Amino acid sequence: MPKITAIVNDLIFMTKIRNTAEYFGLPVAFVGNELQLDHYLKDCELLLIDIENEFIDSLSLIERLKNNPETSSIKLIGYMSHVNTPLRAQALAAGCDGVLSRFEFNSSVREILQAACC
Repeated sequence: MPKITAIVNDLIFMTKIRNTAEYFGLPVAFVGNELQLDHYLKDCELLLIDIENEFIDSLSLIERLKNNPETSSIKLIGYMSHVNTPLRAQALAAGCDGVLSRFEFNSSVREILQAACC
């Protein structure tokens, strides 16, 4: 099972995550909704979330994962538009371990995945 799971629908971000994960030899699974997600959570160590993803309720998902003893140790890194500061605060309050702007996330994918593997 992949140790990295991503709830991302943007092809540019999917490609960047996939290519970087392959470089480090990390398996990554991309899921489109919460129903698919449960299948990948068992061995997941890092969950990357597009917080503005229209196919999930990201805040409820973050809260659910952090309040469940079986999934609370999964590191959650979200990204979103830099102008939506109220949503950023809500994601952090729900338990997201880190929230980056889309630009910051794009610039940091290598470091984020490297930390997951090494």
